[in-house]
Amino acid sequence: MNSDITQWDKYASLYNKGKGESGDELHNDLIQPTLEKFLPDLDGKKILDAGCGNGFLEKWLSPKADLVVAVDSSDDLLDYARNNSKHKNVIFNKSDLTQELPFDKQSFDVVVSVMVLQYLPEIKTLASEAGRILKEGGVFIFAIDHPAHALYLRAQELVGKKNDKFIDSGSYFDRGLRKKHSLWNKAILQYYHRTISDYINEFSKYLKLDYLEEVSDDGETPRILLAKFSK
Repeated sequence: MNSDITQWDKYASLYNKGKGESGDELHNDLIQPTLEKFLPDLDGKKILDAGCGNGFLEKWLSPKADLVVAVDSSDDLLDYARNNSKHKNVIFNKSDLTQELPFDKQSFDVVVSVMVLQYLPEIKTLASEAGRILKEGGVFIFAIDHPAHALYLRAQELVGKKNDKFIDSGSYFDRGLRKKHSLWNKAILQYYHRTISDYINEFSKYLKLDYLEEVSDDGETPRILLAKFSK
């Protein structure tokens, strides 16, 4: 079984407890305000939440939209998402974002993927699928850990003061699998480091980049990168 999936089953209970039904501090303070700026009017719209986790985003999306389809590859997280859901216009579906999605061409108005892409071993498939399933004029929005977030800690390491946050570190331009302490410092997660251009260039093959926003939690270092694309 793909270890990228099993790590989320392993930490599903911890994730659900930390996120709750409305998201954690990182989401509510840093991600949500920019999401609200990026999203179009959702009235009557069909939305795909690509990598829904425990479904915390549905509490915010479902009252605004006609239908929300929430997918994740973790059975355990989907169980939490279903149990947390209180809205009838939400459908949950097990889907691997590195495989073709079980949806028709041009079937969604909006696709959102929040803090997911950095955990996928490849993003080519999702980029292609987003282009396929979005309607003309549709919007794709992602939020990820900013790829440069580790640079400050990398600089510390280079002068002999390694920080334990990132177990594996390297040059900004060294792509690939790494590990870090995450989920409120209670878990060790594996993730895939890519540059900003890797993300933008891949999704720009199928969609048009509208806007980028870099968000900081300390006014000094980048923490979250959000991007909005349109078809």
